[in-house]
Amino acid sequence: MMLSQRTCRASARPFSSKQTSRSGRCTILARAGAGGSGPDGRQYQRADSVAGSLDRRQLLAALAGASLVSTVLPPSEAYAADGASVVGPPEGNAYLITAADVESLTSQEKLVLNLNRRIQTQNRVPDGFPGFIREGFDVKVLGDGYQVAPSGLIYKDFEEGTGSLPVDGQEVVFNYTGYNESGSVIDTSFRQGRPAQTRLGVNGMIPGFELGIKTMKPGGKRRIIVPPALGPPVGPSTFFSAKQCEVFDVELLAVRTCTRRQVMMFSDLVCE
Repeated sequence: MMLSQRTCRASARPFSSKQTSRSGRCTILARAGAGGSGPDGRQYQRADSVAGSLDRRQLLAALAGASLVSTVLPPSEAYAADGASVVGPPEGNAYLITAADVESLTSQEKLVLNLNRRIQTQNRVPDGFPGFIREGFDVKVLGDGYQVAPSGLIYKDFEEGTGSLPVDGQEVVFNYTGYNESGSVIDTSFRQGRPAQTRLGVNGMIPGFELGIKTMKPGGKRRIIVPPALGPPVGPSTFFSAKQCEVFDVELLAVRTCTRRQVMMFSDLVCE
């Protein structure tokens, strides 16, 4: 028996909380004189059909001498004899609920909410901080007075501000404090001793945070709840170790227009 090819369903992980990701699944095929045809048109038969005619020692010996070649195919071309697909964990969905919905929660959900509230109290969260009821990758966000944007961003305005909305290319100056679902402070501009500032449209901020600040006016104060699909990258090189909702209290102080200044061979960007 000569094992010559392994076909795999290619992974796809779209950046959206409404879609699911697919983990790779492989089917080992054995070349034989008869059987089904693979993606390259050659004849194959399932390796496990041959295993029945061999004892364990013969099968292990055959596998040890086999040459395996891994071929990754796109989903439209992937070949598997059983035709099954494995659905991996999604990014997770965030659902906004209000205090009126608490009574309809299950006893387990109420227990999770009470635990979350207890931890938040220990972390001294600000007034009106949202509660979180997490079940696997999905989470229910408890809060009154919040709105949900078409992108899935959840926000609440405390002060609207005045003036024009910022646009890509402009520089925004703002104070912020970021929290996780437990109410622990992740980062804040007040630790730096000065407001944060960055340009819009240069991928310098968390996607959901930038969406939230783009619809604020100077002088406005807002609480932004960023769902996992609009959240930051995760991993050991970042502040974030898991796909959670992130909460930001933001005050937009100023919006500056930037122009490029040329001095002989040198140029810089001036925002004022």
